[in-house]
Amino acid sequence: MLKPLKRIINFKTAILVFLYIVLKNDNQSFTTYEIKEESMLPELLPEDYIFALKTKDEIKRGDIVVFKNEEKGIDVVKRVIGLPGEVISSSDGNILINDATISDPWARTMTDDFIKYEIKENELFVLGDDRKLSTSDSRTLGAIDSDKCLKVKYRYWPFQRIKSYE
Repeated sequence: MLKPLKRIINFKTAILVFLYIVLKNDNQSFTTYEIKEESMLPELLPEDYIFALKTKDEIKRGDIVVFKNEEKGIDVVKRVIGLPGEVISSSDGNILINDATISDPWARTMTDDFIKYEIKENELFVLGDDRKLSTSDSRTLGAIDSDKCLKVKYRYWPFQRIKSYE
């Protein structure tokens, strides 16, 4: 019984590796990405693999996106906290949108205070879930161009942590 189970697991692993190689490209409409840092703990762990897609759906607060940090030339994964037209700030560890404290169930650690920032049309304000470890987020980069963001749709590896983000 173990041999057939081992073959299935190995076959699934081979398929996932094949899909990763095929889908890993420079196309701007989708990407696969390996999580390399801990700024999105506990939702995304180092060595998790995700699939992100350019979507026509509206990006909402709480969505996870992939974008390029132009300064460093690397892809970054963060969570959308602020939306176009909002004024965002942080005080006493809380996120304020238009001067009202919002529920922030994603934050693993307290958010350092930052000054008010007005988010323009076609921009998003993004932060990592572990705010103490998060770099390359909107506190240092400013708002991110929403047209350059891909929305995370699936965590496809490791196999036991597969998850859909809808």
